[in-house]
Amino acid sequence: MQSKGTWQIAVGLILLAATVFVLPTPLFEVFSDSAGQGAVVMFAVGLGLLLAGLGFVAVGVRKRSRNLRTPRTYDTREPSTSDEDRPVNPHAVPHSYGAVPPPI
Repeated sequence: MQSKGTWQIAVGLILLAATVFVLPTPLFEVFSDSAGQGAVVMFAVGLGLLLAGLGFVAVGVRKRSRNLRTPRTYDTREPSTSDEDRPVNPHAVPHSYGAVPPPI
């Protein structure tokens, strides 16, 4: 089962990675007063990517932490496989029901 907030975190990280490629050069040009119209547009796009990425990551982390803060009971837990459906471990130590332990 996919946990809540995973896709928001993934999209946010992708947007933040895109910000690393888009924002640095226009940022330098805008703050050094040598920016043309293209650099100002790319600066705005980079800031938009940064804000959107941070927003998506924040929403995803919030959704994931809300799920972790929920108290668990037997009624709300995830269904698990029954013992009959589980595979047998060939390396398990055999049970010795009723056997007397060896003397030490």
